Amino acid sequence: MTVKQKKLLMLIAGFLAHAAACIIKGLHITDSRFLYLCLTLIQYGGMIAFIFGVNYFGTTYQYEKYPEESAQTVIDQNDERTRTIHNLAKAKAFNIITYVLILLPALLFEMKADLIGIAASGTALIILGISYLYFYLKYSKEM
Repeated sequence: MTVKQKKLLMLIAGFLAHAAACIIKGLHITDSRFLYLCLTLIQYGGMIAFIFGVNYFGTTYQYEKYPEESAQTVIDQNDERTRTIHNLAKAKAFNIITYVLILLPALLFEMKADLIGIAASGTALIILGISYLYFYLKYSKEM
């Protein structure tokens, strides 16, 4: 099976999974929260697979139709200045999300949200901190 056939299969299967999950959820034939969660995950998974398939065919069409511009785009993406700008943007976004994740448990607590939501938001902050520490130590050894 070629890569193009795999992407086409992902496109079709994603669309069918998304459509089937939407129809089943719309019929309200299940009262189980677990089944509803599974259908939601299938729905979003199918949607993501479909979007990736569309993206693949769109980009390959662009690369085949305009090869000179596509080659220049690849060169520009790998340019050192572009990489630096991209890394600085990621760093700023990381700083912002850190403050958001610090404030989120407090806001949820103030809104009298469920304990599961407060614990999940606190866990997200802990995961962010652990991943930051891991990559900080990893890259400090390399440089």
